[in-house]
Amino acid sequence: MLQDLLGVVSPGLKRTDSLPANLLATALCVLAWGYFLHQGVVDPLGGINTLWPLFGIANQMLAGMALMLCAVVLFKMKRQRYAWVALVPTAWLLICTLTAGWQKAFSPDAKIGFLAIANKFQAMIDSGNIPLQYTESQLAQLVFNNRLDAGLTIFFMVVVVVLAVFSIKTALAALKIDKPTAHETPYEPMPENVDEIVTQAKGAH
Repeated sequence: MLQDLLGVVSPGLKRTDSLPANLLATALCVLAWGYFLHQGVVDPLGGINTLWPLFGIANQMLAGMALMLCAVVLFKMKRQRYAWVALVPTAWLLICTLTAGWQKAFSPDAKIGFLAIANKFQAMIDSGNIPLQYTESQLAQLVFNNRLDAGLTIFFMVVVVVLAVFSIKTALAALKIDKPTAHETPYEPMPENVDEIVTQAKGAH
């Protein structure tokens, strides 16, 4: 997925058979994941409290994206009569995750919204009214973490909406074509000497 996004900037980065492109995408993913692990360690409230809502939203959004792709494939294979199997849960997931994402990002309730929580802690810093259990640097860390969560939540929502728009456009385009534009990979039987191949592979290790 990251390579597809990078391919928008440079088509060569989209090639999965390119070692430099693979290394770049892998390095970016590892660095991003490592950064979030670090943020979880230094978070005064504990990373699980700050990051868990974000992971929950992202996980379900990913499920919705996968179902959208399944629906598009069904349309391209001219099996749109079965598309409802993917579209019904897709609609439910998108309604739930986009609503939850909006609330987590923009809710004025400091118990819910990332930005509201960040503003609450920022107000403590500005007024000098810092609770005894925190230091100013810890509150600043909480402000940054919650603003980061809000930014990522908005980014995830934009990605989902953009993918939904392109999925609809692709499905409508597929309906205008009489023949399938996607096909299943043809069946390939196992070779007769499969046991010998497995034995040789084990021996090589």
